[in-house]
Amino acid sequence: MSFLSIKINKNQSKKELKAEVIQLGEKEATITIQTDSISKLWEILVFEKGGCLVGEQYVNKKGLKRAKRPTVFNETSWKRFSNKEKEKLTEFLITKFSDTIKTNVHTCPFFVTTTGEIAVYSLQHILKNNWFDFSEFEKYKNKETKNATEQPQMWLQKILKNEKSRKKLAELFKEELKK
Repeated sequence: MSFLSIKINKNQSKKELKAEVIQLGEKEATITIQTDSISKLWEILVFEKGGCLVGEQYVNKKGLKRAKRPTVFNETSWKRFSNKEKEKLTEFLITKFSDTIKTNVHTCPFFVTTTGEIAVYSLQHILKNNWFDFSEFEKYKNKETKNATEQPQMWLQKILKNEKSRKKLAELFKEELKK
């Protein structure tokens, strides 16, 4: 399979852009990302497409109904990514844990995610378990958010920077996959 990519020249006027869209056809154009490659789809989702987690990076384990919000994990392309083979996804995402490159995905009300961080959030949704639900990291579960630098996103980034903690988290997600 392949995918369609449209590049827009920033110097084009609105009139020129409109003319190009009209050439695509009278109907509304829908662009669908189609690729079988986990890594290529990942690159598109986190670096090209991006989006907002709207605080829904964590799995709701209490069974409470949440209103559907326009968060990245509710988008069709993310659902398509998440529906790939769990074993392959888990292995792939774990390889991203140590990556500290900033993505185009951000948390509200805080910061853009690192590649490792969005990999953890993705695994949380795929395996239905939050990183702080593992007994080894439970101390963070009810820890109070004090400010922009003393909050769950920063705690996770700190864990991912520490090789021992990062490896432990990877082991725990692998164990969760077996359940």
